[in-house]
Amino acid sequence: MFLLNKKTFQALAAPYLTEGAVIGYAKWQSFNAITSRTLLVLDDQQLTILALNLFSTKVLQHKIVPLAELKKQHKDPVVGMLVPIRFTYKGETYRFQMQRVILPLGDWQKNFLARWQAW
Repeated sequence: MFLLNKKTFQALAAPYLTEGAVIGYAKWQSFNAITSRTLLVLDDQQLTILALNLFSTKVLQHKIVPLAELKKQHKDPVVGMLVPIRFTYKGETYRFQMQRVILPLGDWQKNFLARWQAW
């Protein structure tokens, strides 16, 4: 079993952070996923997807999705403990499942979901 660690995630996301960006931890559920563990970094311009290794200690791949180029986006209401995040970009469908609260991450999940819903 691995532990979710805010300090480790902050270090992994640091090269991709911009001013005002928010971070969320999610499970990648698409067929195009190379791993199920991801960090999502959202700012005003783009969504950065950081695919993490099994123990969430290393970034295996990153994808940058400009918000202006998202085609068919689904914004599901935040109800229950699991929140689906789905969108299509360049013909590929992306699906993530995010927990509303992960105690070791503090307000990260809440801040990310608020920004996602507001966008």
